Amino acid sequence: MNRREVSASSKASTSTSVSGSRLAPSPAASGWLGHAGAFQRDPLGFLLSTAKTCGPVARLQLGPLTYHLVSDPGLIAEVLQARASNYVRDTRSSRRVRMVTGESLLTSEGETWRHQRQTAQPIFHHRHLMDLARTMASVADDACEAWDRAAREGTTLELSMEMNRLSFAIAGRCLFGSDLRERVEAVEKAFPVLLDELFRRTSHLANLPLWVPLPRHLAFQRSLAAIDRVVAELIEEHRRLPRTRVDLLGLLMQARGEDGQVLSDDLLRNQVITFLLAGHETTANALTWAVALLAASPGERDAVEGELDTLRAGDAGAWDVERLSQLERLTAALQETLRLYPSIWIAERRVVAADDLGCWHIPAGSAVVVSPYVTHRSPEHWETPDAFRPSRFLGGGARTLLRDGYFPFGAGPHSCIGQHFALMEAKIVLATLLSRFRVTLLNRALPPPLGGITLRPSAAFPIRVERR
Repeated sequence: MNRREVSASSKASTSTSVSGSRLAPSPAASGWLGHAGAFQRDPLGFLLSTAKTCGPVARLQLGPLTYHLVSDPGLIAEVLQARASNYVRDTRSSRRVRMVTGESLLTSEGETWRHQRQTAQPIFHHRHLMDLARTMASVADDACEAWDRAAREGTTLELSMEMNRLSFAIAGRCLFGSDLRERVEAVEKAFPVLLDELFRRTSHLANLPLWVPLPRHLAFQRSLAAIDRVVAELIEEHRRLPRTRVDLLGLLMQARGEDGQVLSDDLLRNQVITFLLAGHETTANALTWAVALLAASPGERDAVEGELDTLRAGDAGAWDVERLSQLERLTAALQETLRLYPSIWIAERRVVAADDLGCWHIPAGSAVVVSPYVTHRSPEHWETPDAFRPSRFLGGGARTLLRDGYFPFGAGPHSCIGQHFALMEAKIVLATLLSRFRVTLLNRALPPPLGGITLRPSAAFPIRVERR
């Protein structure tokens, strides 16, 4: 056992021998509920302190449920990559998410997942992504009109809302080939209700059935019906109207698996909702944090602006997507943003057969959680981990892999299928806006993140913008 594990064991509860291995150390618990109350009150803070106190593997008790927080990159690689078949996604959290997405790439397992992944993979081919990139650039360019008006009039904007609306507009054009502005309000109201209820049901040990007419249950059902209505309308429109541009829905409708079958209507609905959730909410969060961090860091902001000015060289119109690969400073700032604020900040796996991770015993039927947010902020793997330092991702020594302690899009067979799409969208939006505008935060301190289904700001980001 290494020095850190010895130290961790002295701070946490005593481990017990099991088949030559030891139960992982555990932080102080409270009665029958164990660690449930601490996790519900402050999930991010609790997991950070647990990793610091207990080391690379920590045993958590949420009532009768046993979880293991694994924070060491090498052990995470065992869970997500080397032994992924023993750590499956059929978990409490995935069953909750399935209430919204159904059986989809986000929640399915085994042969069902493999078939869906194989069917969807070709739609993210490079040639399709480059077609979609030009669509993204056009939508981002259109968004500059509203920012121009705000700059002229000195209007205060709310950064999270701006990024949500822009990412939703891009999702609409790239997913459906449609302008979704008429549907923005419905989605803006519905998604937060759905995500909050899903996380509440995941983090609480007992939940009443949704048919019990509580106000929040009724709000959830109305919100899910609203999203279903939007998706059904868009699929119907897509079938009825001819398309001249590439979009993901059209590619999904044409896709065929190894058996030559197209997706059923139910599966099509599930994948569309999954892509709408993953391609809208998560990217909007990343953009919000990236713009705010650069606005709060004048030196980093100036470096990015200088790079953008050099590459743009006075060009007007939409950003030239062929230049994305040259945006080294902006890419580093985005990667550092995703280190500090990974949108998918936690993932759960169920343990099929008893296993050992390092020198710790992991019982069958228990669960493992890995958290990019926790590992990305480990002082053992990152110097000054809470600081915004994009230089970490510049040069030949850049640390961008799980073995380096970096995995904002997951790892292994279930890594995010849309990560290249998301990174491309984020770079295009940031390049478009930051080459034309300078953002000023009206509150000096960034609000802390809120750990839910995704990692969102816990408060508003009021900003002002000016033309550069």
